[in-house]
Amino acid sequence: MAESSLAQLPDDIDALKALISARDIALVERDKKLAERDKKITILEEYVRLLKSQRFGKSSERFVSDLQESLFNEAEQLDDEEPAEVEAGDVAEVDSASTAPDSNDTEQKARPGRRKLPAHLPRVKVIHKLPQGERQCPCGCQMEVFDEAISEQLCIIPADLYVIQHCRQKYRCTACEDKAPVTAPMPAQPFPKSNASPELMANVVVSKFLDGLPFYRQEQIWKRVDIDLPRATLARWSIEAGNLAQPLINLLREHQWASNVMHIDETPVQVLKEPDKPPEGNKYFWVTASGPPNKPIYLFHYDPSRGSAVADALLEGFRGTVISDDWSVYARVCEKRQLTHIACNDHARRKFDEALKAEPKNKSGKMSKAAMALNYYQKLYAIERKIQDKSPEERQRIRQTEGMPLWDQFIKWMGTHIHKTTPESKFGKALNYAYKLREKLRFYSETGHLPMSNQVAENAIRPFAIARKNFLFYDTPKGASASANLYSLIMTAKSHGLDPFYYLAHVFKHQPRAKTVEDVEKLLPWNVDIEQLKQSFGAVNRVLC
Repeated sequence: MAESSLAQLPDDIDALKALISARDIALVERDKKLAERDKKITILEEYVRLLKSQRFGKSSERFVSDLQESLFNEAEQLDDEEPAEVEAGDVAEVDSASTAPDSNDTEQKARPGRRKLPAHLPRVKVIHKLPQGERQCPCGCQMEVFDEAISEQLCIIPADLYVIQHCRQKYRCTACEDKAPVTAPMPAQPFPKSNASPELMANVVVSKFLDGLPFYRQEQIWKRVDIDLPRATLARWSIEAGNLAQPLINLLREHQWASNVMHIDETPVQVLKEPDKPPEGNKYFWVTASGPPNKPIYLFHYDPSRGSAVADALLEGFRGTVISDDWSVYARVCEKRQLTHIACNDHARRKFDEALKAEPKNKSGKMSKAAMALNYYQKLYAIERKIQDKSPEERQRIRQTEGMPLWDQFIKWMGTHIHKTTPESKFGKALNYAYKLREKLRFYSETGHLPMSNQVAENAIRPFAIARKNFLFYDTPKGASASANLYSLIMTAKSHGLDPFYYLAHVFKHQPRAKTVEDVEKLLPWNVDIEQLKQSFGAVNRVLC
């Protein structure tokens, strides 16, 4: 210490002790601030790595460790804090069924190359002949045709448009001149005072809600064939189509409530003219996925709120098990209605996947804890793949003998690390999320009929999320509600292997004539013979030709 600094020190011992104590306190505070700063820097670096991975990396969540060889000797590579009673080495071994391709699957895989064109398409033969001068054999004989080499090309003709003229014949009595003529009645039409046929409306709806073509693009497409269909007209038609489908939606919801398992989720949507709501604020599409055995039903519902009242109404008549993410609304509604509520393992696994992507590049040769968590999930999902085609009784037996012991080890492992991890880090958040929901995440393994994740609802939302990037927003709540009904019919039709265009055209044609519940029942996807519909469309085209 410099002499000038020593000269400034007090001669009194008590004052000197107080000065040293104050300096020690200042150093402790400084170290504390530096530690907090380092922690924030570490967390921010995680976010940067995760954002770079999301922006430039692969979108797949498939887990493949950089340390595949360490999966078999993980116990020797764990840090000193790993307790001996956790048999991490046993759990970390990757099931060969989850990584190695099945020999039978390999044999069944199609060989690489161009797939054959569908056999049901009509064929038009174009005959290619040798020029007359090249048909002479060097021996002097004339060569004759004995076979042909066939190669195929797919050809397309732009859509044929035609106008349906409804000719209502008029009748009169030739003997009674004072009687007014009688005109044949017009069958009930789906869109009265409109020139839209059920087929045209089905095309407009499928183009927007399944293919993601906004109305302004459809307007331009129609202009190329000299048809004037303004986007305002298309929007009004879609609202009318959605309202027309409401009785069928109500019936589908009743069938959905009769099932044992209900998937539920929600996704934001922008609606500009929602009363008492700012245009830029989020409103929501809710989706419920369920149905009787082999009769899947997907229903969308628009509401400006994300509150519990909406979920409560959607689950009003349901009495089974609800699977969802950890949004607190679902837990409260299930508790109120005394429903069993389980959590989605895809959500929990995805958080560990984000934690792994946010980690710095592993140079230590040791498996990270995020990778270890994903390794547990890898084995759990391998069990599900193995039993997916088995009976509920067999699935329950295998889950209880293989899945539940693995879950017990996983939960014990999480409990060991829950207090040793920074809660604000990506891994800390993932660990706290999974550990908090551990019983709801493992509950499915006690049964044979419950799913492991909420993937069904997420897959139903995905087409809407993709289309939303194209049309961005809805103008009015009426348009959003009608769109929810149309999405419901499209996704439910797809789940039954039906072509949404043919199914919607069939619904739009027959719904106005449905007078009873039995008539509406006939329009349910599992009561429709789509092959007969296609043949009827083909018959119309043949008549026109």
